[in-house]
Amino acid sequence: MSPDTMASAGPKRILCVHQGGELYGSDRSFLQIVEAIREGWPDARIRVILAVDGPLRMLLEKVANEVTVQDLCVLRLANAVSTLFKGTIGLPYYLMAAKREINRADLVYINTTVIADYMIAARLPPHKSVIHVREIPKAKAMLVVQRLVRFSRAKIIYNSQATADAFALPVDQIQTVIHNGVAPIDRPAQPEIPAVFTPERPLKLAMLGRISDWKGQNLLIEGVAALLPEDQKRVSVRIVGSTFLNVQGPVDALQRQIDKAGLSRNVSLEPFKDDPAEVYLWSDVCVVPSRLPEPFGRVAIEAMSHARPVIAAAHGGLLEIVRDAKTGWLFKPNDAALLAEAIRQALACPTRLRAMALTALHDFEQRFSSNIMTERVCDFLGRVMET
Repeated sequence: MSPDTMASAGPKRILCVHQGGELYGSDRSFLQIVEAIREGWPDARIRVILAVDGPLRMLLEKVANEVTVQDLCVLRLANAVSTLFKGTIGLPYYLMAAKREINRADLVYINTTVIADYMIAARLPPHKSVIHVREIPKAKAMLVVQRLVRFSRAKIIYNSQATADAFALPVDQIQTVIHNGVAPIDRPAQPEIPAVFTPERPLKLAMLGRISDWKGQNLLIEGVAALLPEDQKRVSVRIVGSTFLNVQGPVDALQRQIDKAGLSRNVSLEPFKDDPAEVYLWSDVCVVPSRLPEPFGRVAIEAMSHARPVIAAAHGGLLEIVRDAKTGWLFKPNDAALLAEAIRQALACPTRLRAMALTALHDFEQRFSSNIMTERVCDFLGRVMET
């Protein structure tokens, strides 16, 4: 179904709900979905509800007709007391508010599975609600989240086959897999790889993402520490990101780990950046060492869009992105020694790294461009509206 056909037959009132307000991967992915909906239904009235205010709101205001920030029943382990209250005593209030909003819309797009009130309220008019599943919860949390998604009877978009396999919902619930996409770079600057990496021109490794145990910042530090001293001198690492609510403790712990390993000259910690392009352009290779399976791995495709190969943990959605020895290296998850070996391989063969950069860019253009994602999202939402 083409965007023109959907514009004439599509919904006039579209509600999009998101749990964040920053510009991390899930936030930028949400913005892209709203932009895709606008492209598919240019005359629709798009209303966006955010649970948290932040820089995302200003970007959404350029696309949506209305953007509001409201208190939602968001399931956050980082704020267990608030989550417990909202999910018990406060739940009827949140459900009534969500039901009112859903009843006013022709299509409801719920981004991620942590927005409990909207997932529950979606059950009453399930024909109009779509949940975009972007996470693979841990085992105990999965028991709750999986049941909420099933209870909602909403249509489902998964961001990877790995996510779909983890949820394993019955086939009678309409569902599809649509990989995330990012906008192509007009003229992606390939890394200027030297003939030999030296202390003066080291291999530049970048890691971007929220500071969290499962993201694996500490594993990357372990991997660099496992290199021979002469190889450590030929590596420069930037770890870029912040914690949820900017809690300083995990950042301090990483800095202590760096100092204890004697890597303060090689490894730097930097706060989150709204625009990460400068980090990608600085790097030769991006590292995604996630300790738990990534539902997708947006940083990996962002790196590939900048013609940067990726060193990634071989599980979750990353297996659907990185082709081992072609667009980067895959290593056994949680194995610092094998991560170090992947870094050694990048150090040893700059010529191979140049070839990987071109292949990574080609893979991105063929599989992960935002144009491909927009077409697939609009097609699925158009079919949802026809049911």
